[in-house]
Amino acid sequence: MSALPPSVDATLADARALHAAGRLRDAEAAFQTVLAFQPDHAEALWTIGVLARHRGDLGAATEALTRASAQAPREPRIWLELAAVAAAAARYGDAREAVGRSLKLKPDWVDALALLAEIEIRAGDGPAALPPAQRVLKMRPDLAAAHVLYGSACAANGRLADAEGAFRRALELAPDDVWATAQLANALRDQGRPADAEPLYLAALARAPAAAELLVELGDAYVMAGRLDDAEQAYRDAVWRRRDLEAGWTNLFELMKRRGDAARMAEVARAAVEALPRSAEARVMQSAALIARGDVAGAATMLEEARAAGIDSARVRASLGSALRVGGRLDDAAVILDAAVAAAPGDVDALLEYALVQRARARFDEALALAQRAANAGRQRDFRALALQGTVLTDLGRWDEAIRAYESALWLAPAAPDLMVALGRALRGALRVEEARLRCKEALALAPTHQDALNLLSELDKGQP
Repeated sequence: MSALPPSVDATLADARALHAAGRLRDAEAAFQTVLAFQPDHAEALWTIGVLARHRGDLGAATEALTRASAQAPREPRIWLELAAVAAAAARYGDAREAVGRSLKLKPDWVDALALLAEIEIRAGDGPAALPPAQRVLKMRPDLAAAHVLYGSACAANGRLADAEGAFRRALELAPDDVWATAQLANALRDQGRPADAEPLYLAALARAPAAAELLVELGDAYVMAGRLDDAEQAYRDAVWRRRDLEAGWTNLFELMKRRGDAARMAEVARAAVEALPRSAEARVMQSAALIARGDVAGAATMLEEARAAGIDSARVRASLGSALRVGGRLDDAAVILDAAVAAAPGDVDALLEYALVQRARARFDEALALAQRAANAGRQRDFRALALQGTVLTDLGRWDEAIRAYESALWLAPAAPDLMVALGRALRGALRVEEARLRCKEALALAPTHQDALNLLSELDKGQP
């Protein structure tokens, strides 16, 4: 006999049937009716949480699922859904904890293992993603999605050839799989093969014309191939199809920035803010556009107003710190950036900007420590952080250490004339004059009018210290 009154029991049956039939709004209304009679009904709360996540209301999903977990703490589906919601909100620690609860209750659950791998991939922890992805593949080698997941984990570890092989196997199992096709294209692009990737992106788009994210990936391949006009068109098509696609606006803006087109930077930033009024990334674009026009004070004011309105992120704080630094407000910049790196200890941009502020305040030891943290923050070392280490070490007269830092930066960015000149200055400080002269000539071979290289070479020729 049901524990619910007959009318509620019938409503629950109707809600299940509506959900199974894909009539999601009607199903949610029916489950809400169940909750009106029994507010802590775990199944109704779980289903409402699932529906809320799918429509993007992560707050409502979290609230419903948290209540469901309190009523049915040994139901693995609830913990899995809580993990999915936390991952969608980029709360990866919460996501790991929730999916861990589901796996304790159901240790070999393929869905939970797959979600754990996806969480680690999104969080940027490739080594942690690989074991659960391998377990999923071992349990379901017949499933194309298992090969795609394993390929994605390989890609997150920089094993691009292995990733390519996994995606090709997925396509053998499911030749029309759009996601496998797109991931194979990404693997080829990231191996420096944009021409091989292009037809795969186009094939995926032909099967899923509404998938604006694929246009962004295609645009990135065009950028790699030097086809900037095609890249711009791809990005513009992406944001035309999906006005709320932040990656499309961001990449389009970066392309305008690469071209040095301040007017179109401003145009893209303005459109991004209109399309995504609560996006922190759109405000960062707007700040960069203002700075490109020389309006540093305006950029700082705009970012301060955004933060006051609750639009905030580590990138917003790093951008605000940069604007305040350029505007000479070093102490204000330090306060903002100290909070930024406390909230996001691995954010390279915030660490670098804080290092620049500390250098401008003549706090060289602090600047050097922050630059070193930035260099080691990501899975791959950042040449900007290594270059800044070299600069601060040069400030301190620690020439040999500065030389090693610049050489490491140049290994990552071998065609950067600014780095070559900076290394030349460090070599001159170490009294390695001929090597310094050689670096200047290498910089001038890449950029014949590079003024710093010309100046340093002139100083070396005159024997100036």
